[in-house]
Amino acid sequence: MEFKQFSFGLKDFDESQGIIKAYANAYDFKDSDGDISVKGSFDKTVTENRKRIRVLKDHIPTISLGVPLEFDTTDPYGLLTTTKFNLKKEVSRDMFYDIQLLKENDLNAELSIGYEVVKRDEKNLSRITEYKLWEYSFLSSWAANELSTVQDIKSIKSHYGIMEIITKAYDKPYSDPRLKQIESILLSLDKEPSQGDTPTLEPMELIKQAFINYNKSK
Repeated sequence: MEFKQFSFGLKDFDESQGIIKAYANAYDFKDSDGDISVKGSFDKTVTENRKRIRVLKDHIPTISLGVPLEFDTTDPYGLLTTTKFNLKKEVSRDMFYDIQLLKENDLNAELSIGYEVVKRDEKNLSRITEYKLWEYSFLSSWAANELSTVQDIKSIKSHYGIMEIITKAYDKPYSDPRLKQIESILLSLDKEPSQGDTPTLEPMELIKQAFINYNKSK
């Protein structure tokens, strides 16, 4: 099984029902692997394999976030998924509100598909004409690549910009372990560095390391 990562903007978000509509893949776009997903490339797998497709966290088979309610393969932009998160599970609830926080701050989250290539265009091998989709994963926020869920972080690189976002996170109905993690981040950022001081870690690095450690513990 192979994986493809896609940075998405939410199509729809329903907090009352724990439902997120988001694109898992884009058509007619050359990705970082040099592949192009052709329109219709998910039609067969969604029709034949729909009941076996799972929604995971970070491609971890034992961490299910919820269930796929719908796949729209006819959307002109790409494969549109509708996911119902199981908000009774801490890991699912934390991921759901991570995505909401990103949305509220005009930042993108990331989705990744677990798949096999069934067919390629014989005349142009970069064009994938048929996939077998096994699962799609919502990826942990603030992961390895310095907020890997964000396309453009220029607007939040300042000390106070980060403080504002993390403070908003503290107001979300996260699990107790996540709230404790957020509190420790706030405490580490609470004091503005003095002029001339060189901090051992930049604020963004503090956030990154704290959330990496949190996600490893889950």
